[in-house]
Amino acid sequence: MSVEPEAAASTTRLYLDELAAALARARAANTESLPAAARIIAGVVEGDGIVHAFGSGHSQLAALELSRRAGSIAALQVVFDPTWGAAEDLEGYGDTLMADAPPEKGDCLIAISQSGTTFAAVEVARRARAAGAQVIVVTSLGTSMRARSRHSSGLKLYELADVVLDDGAVGPDPGINVPGIDEYVGPTSTVVATALLQEAVVEAVAGLAARGIEAPVFRPNSQEGGRQHNERLRARYRRRIRNVP
Repeated sequence: MSVEPEAAASTTRLYLDELAAALARARAANTESLPAAARIIAGVVEGDGIVHAFGSGHSQLAALELSRRAGSIAALQVVFDPTWGAAEDLEGYGDTLMADAPPEKGDCLIAISQSGTTFAAVEVARRARAAGAQVIVVTSLGTSMRARSRHSSGLKLYELADVVLDDGAVGPDPGINVPGIDEYVGPTSTVVATALLQEAVVEAVAGLAARGIEAPVFRPNSQEGGRQHNERLRARYRRRIRNVP
């Protein structure tokens, strides 16, 4: 998206327009994969499993957005990258992150990577599959399919997925070109990834409720009885969920 100087003077919603278009593309690209991802999450919750979520760098924000917050499920473990992406292309780093608490059969892993080629994301997903856990991948499928794998396995993240949530990107992220500077601004990939995952969780909770199953969903602490409800959920998963920063 290129913005001419006169357009910039009269248009004040450049990022919101770009984000709306990105969300529309993502919605259209995932008519089948969103319900499939929701079914995986619902099955894990119903079976008393754990949903693991991993992203490095800015993608970690999408994983953290699902964690320990009102409106999300308590049965969720963030695979936390303390380097925030600085070590994501160090081969073996993803395996190290998973060493202490890998997913098990009956769990699932959500792996988030815009490019789908970072070493850590590939290794985390590969480790989950080896353990018998299902894998949901959030990526730019078009970008990833055009990219060359850089990992020694030759794999890209989407190739390890049971379900791919495609963010529908059609160009670089960020994608807004402002005349007068060489850099692009206005990245949308993290917001779109977060929206896709929240949709999958909402659909999973709704699917469980339709079958008379109450999902372990956190409430706002400000709601009457909210703190007590949330503490009961934390106690239920205390030995199985590790707090992260």
